[in-house]
Amino acid sequence: MTGNDNQKTDGVTPKVGNPQSVEEAFRTEKLGVAFDELIGANIAFRKALVTAQRAAKSDISVLIIGESGTGKEILARAIHQTSGRRDQPLVDVNCAAIPDSLIESELFGYEKGAFTGARTEGRKGYFDEAHEGTILLDEIGDSSLSVQAKLLRVLESGIFKRVGGTKNIKVNVRIISSTNQDLAGLIELKKFRDDLFFRLNAFTIQLPPLRERREDIGLLIDYFLKRNGGGEKYKYRFLPDVLKVLYAYHWPGNVRELKGVVSYAVNMTQSPVIDPGSLPNFLFVGKSYQDRLAVPAVEAVQTSRNLTEAVKALERKLIGEVLATAPNKSEAIKILGISRRTFYLKLKEYGLG
Repeated sequence: MTGNDNQKTDGVTPKVGNPQSVEEAFRTEKLGVAFDELIGANIAFRKALVTAQRAAKSDISVLIIGESGTGKEILARAIHQTSGRRDQPLVDVNCAAIPDSLIESELFGYEKGAFTGARTEGRKGYFDEAHEGTILLDEIGDSSLSVQAKLLRVLESGIFKRVGGTKNIKVNVRIISSTNQDLAGLIELKKFRDDLFFRLNAFTIQLPPLRERREDIGLLIDYFLKRNGGGEKYKYRFLPDVLKVLYAYHWPGNVRELKGVVSYAVNMTQSPVIDPGSLPNFLFVGKSYQDRLAVPAVEAVQTSRNLTEAVKALERKLIGEVLATAPNKSEAIKILGISRRTFYLKLKEYGLG
């Protein structure tokens, strides 16, 4: 769909003489403001950011690979904002969320009267909206083979027809895709098209999981604490015992999970100094963690002789803990087993919104 689609690379390597010089180049190269939300000094992470910044200068297709919560969407946005298309739209398409029956109308739009229930004036699709900008095919590895076939057709030609239409529409879009799946493995299982894979991975960027860059946990904590502190007169600080817990945890939800834990701790603490009692209980699951850290399991609330106060404290802590771990508020409501109205009333009452 762009002039450079046939290029192939797995990253940009600085033209320097030895591995130490290469590493130093990745550590020291200045990143633009679009990358300010991507915090870390780990060399593999820095390489991913520097590679992304360089890739942004062309229209080449980019495939971002990484586990959920590693920052794929943020990186895609940074690439778009650094590119020559920054003043044009970035359209995010969740490939896994679009039913096969709606894929054509969602991607390509439809003409008036195209099908029962269609808007009388018709509707533009995602590719229309992204014209001269960037389209992010988010979690492309979760798309069905039917969706993949329809995507490939427009990626190869840049031309499509709206549902119910006869006119060819040509678009100029830059393609960024992301996945937490092993696409090569899916190809072997016949669950992903190899021709689409070769079209998408002209330029591949791998984001490492948080457990492989533990040296960045402190930097991320500081960043999230500053954001949570906002305009408050004090700056939050984690006690050493808290940091030990956070460094010991395996972070299956990666940076997104760490952000939720920091937010939870800030909401639970009664002072700017955050102790282990302000952390969610799931961090303490597993005897090995508690033995290693020599700290007891976190109690839900401090003892109180007033039953009403104790119940409220427990309720606040439980809701906050679920919010920190649930993927969204709808799921949190299901876990808590309360009505949506009660849930939002509790959020307001306890200042957890």
